[in-house]
Amino acid sequence: MSDTKSVGSAASSSSNNKNGASPNEPAGNIVPTSYSTDFMSFLKGVLSFTGDLSSLTCPSFLLNGISLLEYGAHWSDYPHVLAEVTKATDSVERMKLVARWFVSTLYGSYNKRVAESNTGEKKPFNPILGEQFLASWDDPTYGETTFTCEQVSHHPPVSAIYFENAKAGIYGSGHFSQKSKFKGTTMKVVQEGRVTLRMKNSDEVYCLSLPSLNICSILSGKPFLEMSNTTFIRSSKGYTAEFHWHTKPWLYGEYHKFDGKILKDTAAKFVQDGPGQEYLFAMKGKWVADSYVVNQKTGEEQILFDVSAQPAADIIIKPVDQQSELESRRVWHKVSEALASGNYDVASKEKTDIEENQRQLRKERAEANTEWKPTLFTWIDDVDAEEAVKSSYNYLNSAVSSVGTGSWVFNNPLQPLAKSKSASVASGTQTPSDAFSTAQSSVL
Repeated sequence: MSDTKSVGSAASSSSNNKNGASPNEPAGNIVPTSYSTDFMSFLKGVLSFTGDLSSLTCPSFLLNGISLLEYGAHWSDYPHVLAEVTKATDSVERMKLVARWFVSTLYGSYNKRVAESNTGEKKPFNPILGEQFLASWDDPTYGETTFTCEQVSHHPPVSAIYFENAKAGIYGSGHFSQKSKFKGTTMKVVQEGRVTLRMKNSDEVYCLSLPSLNICSILSGKPFLEMSNTTFIRSSKGYTAEFHWHTKPWLYGEYHKFDGKILKDTAAKFVQDGPGQEYLFAMKGKWVADSYVVNQKTGEEQILFDVSAQPAADIIIKPVDQQSELESRRVWHKVSEALASGNYDVASKEKTDIEENQRQLRKERAEANTEWKPTLFTWIDDVDAEEAVKSSYNYLNSAVSSVGTGSWVFNNPLQPLAKSKSASVASGTQTPSDAFSTAQSSVL
């Protein structure tokens, strides 16, 4: 095997990760000592509950002080990794770079908060209907990357996202919804939704499914997150990246490992180890540390992504007093301030005021027979999408049902989206009931 190189142009450090390489239970306990009795009462309710856990009201001392919409911003944590996808000269190299970018999004989304603060995973705020989160990142080479997120549905809760780097000519949109339940002592979170990545210098489209999440060690008050199940990236040119996310075995083994492969598959639907598949690369490693891709013909190993090689870019968010009334940090400002100061009673009151206001707005819309519509995104069924998107998600739907049957798309993307020949009008702005299996209602 040859010396290890890196995918893309980012330099790699040692394979010993210095930023989250020991993702065992965090040292800090998320439950204040004075609230231990309340925590045990909440746990009893959770363990006996049979529906989607999002419908339960979470005690304020278990909230982390940010909206779930902010989690989506981690799709752009490493803007240079996103931008460098456009440097690929062929579909095979491009798939490796898209896989590298996908892995780069995971650490910030699902581990960074615990690894850097050494405190446990806490619950974000459930976004209010129409809530927005806007952010950007500056890169000295690739310029500005922007991110936009909007809560487009409340029942079920669905968040739509859009990100772009105009200088590099790359952009993506998608949406995610979560449903959760307890299994044993672990909270299982199934993520439904998809992300579609496009480039101005290529007609190739990349369609991604989302991983499931396991929140472990909740009973100890020191929760942390692992990923599980299988996710895919499907290229409209017939290439597929398949990721298997592994939780730590009970007695032995390591946290946060994954493996997978990149293959060429011209079939219309995915079949595990199906005939005609050409196995090109193996993938392996830890998504919180370093990972590798191995050429199956030559044995050459390259670093896919290394968390410790370069810190995530600094996120840029407007000050609260410059945000609109629907932007996340302004919506939840009083609650977040109270949580930061440890005043959980005030936080609960402020949160309840927001919830009651939202209930009143829903009541007024119902009485006036008024349909709420998102401002920034529109729902498009797959049947109305361009052929590249339609065929790619048709392929993925045979492997994972969680991608659904349509997409939330940004109203003002980097370039206009192509329409299928059979498309007439986009199929509305409300998520169809058959597009998601997340039918359970939720409380803010």
